[in-house]
Amino acid sequence: MSIEVSIIMISYNKYPQNLYSLYALENQTFDHEKMEVILIDDASSDETPSIQSETFNFPFRYIQCEKNVGRAKTKNIGIEESKGDILIFIDSEVILDPEFVEQHYLYHQTNDNLVVAGCLKHYCAYTVFYPDFFEHEKGRLLHLIKRRRRWVPREKRISFKKRIKSGTDKFSFFSKEEIQQARYKVYAYHEPTFPEVIEKYGPELNDYTIPWKLVITRNVSMRKSLIEAIGPFDEEFQGHGIEDWELGYRLYKYGAKIIDNPNACVYHQEHPRSPDNSIDNINNFLIFLNKHPNFDVGVMALAWLGKKGYIQINEIITEFYQVSNEHPDMLTYMTKGFNALFNSVFRLMSENRKVTKLLNDSGIENDLVWKESIFNERDRLISQNKGRKLIETLDILLNL
Repeated sequence: MSIEVSIIMISYNKYPQNLYSLYALENQTFDHEKMEVILIDDASSDETPSIQSETFNFPFRYIQCEKNVGRAKTKNIGIEESKGDILIFIDSEVILDPEFVEQHYLYHQTNDNLVVAGCLKHYCAYTVFYPDFFEHEKGRLLHLIKRRRRWVPREKRISFKKRIKSGTDKFSFFSKEEIQQARYKVYAYHEPTFPEVIEKYGPELNDYTIPWKLVITRNVSMRKSLIEAIGPFDEEFQGHGIEDWELGYRLYKYGAKIIDNPNACVYHQEHPRSPDNSIDNINNFLIFLNKHPNFDVGVMALAWLGKKGYIQINEIITEFYQVSNEHPDMLTYMTKGFNALFNSVFRLMSENRKVTKLLNDSGIENDLVWKESIFNERDRLISQNKGRKLIETLDILLNL
């Protein structure tokens, strides 16, 4: 029987959560003979290599990188090694609902052009305690232990609370059997991603111009043919994040239909987060913007600055394309100006500098013709009662 679905897991120092994810995959309702799981170990220094000695009830391959090559490269290795026509990307610490693979498989039988995300039914689960959890994470965990006390024997609860409060050692809450019985749900809480977006535009994301934001490879699926058409993950991205959004952007521009699966739950097993992640994200988004210097990418600066939410940004993008299509000559200089201002925002953030005086930083202030043309176009929009959201966006950037 041929493999139809390849589940690609990338892992770096996520033991034993990666093992728990594999245990849970044994519960998938999809035919195990038609699916494979590929775990790419990005040169972990923990006990991840011990997984090689484990046996599972599905075809499993463990691939170990000799040196750390990064998130994009490890995912590309998984793509190259995959046998299935349908690819499911998950972080190695993500536990999937038993129906997850079957549901995604059925989605892809209806449309070869789909990218299926899993944002609305996203949960966070504590399966392992780490001493270096932040205090608010320890507090949340203690709250869950108290709130869900009817589901855990008293002796266990007392032991867990004592070890958490002492905070000296890493320990697991669940055995293999308990993971496969979905006991991890006891210490889980709902943490949807972009819930306001999905509530407004629906799981089909109709009329939403930035669905690529939902392409997060902690759990997302697509046909391999789409990857072959647009190219793999861009390996220029280093550190944490953005390589999946950039792939999602290319998929969207290629014409793929990005949707959210509103049914199957996914559980992200919580672990300490590196403070470097946010720095990596900013640096990588600047790379993303330089690769795609377009308004619908750069305008994400408003979200990073905390000035606008994604529904508002979608309305701004919609207005930008409406004005551009109806009056191609009205935004010539403003478009170039927006791109320069957006670039300045992300560059200043990447350099840990204050985001201010963008006219100077972007070079617009020193180009009098360019500056005057931008404000002439702004005045023209005002006089014709057009582009209200674009004018507001420009004013926000200039008043920082």
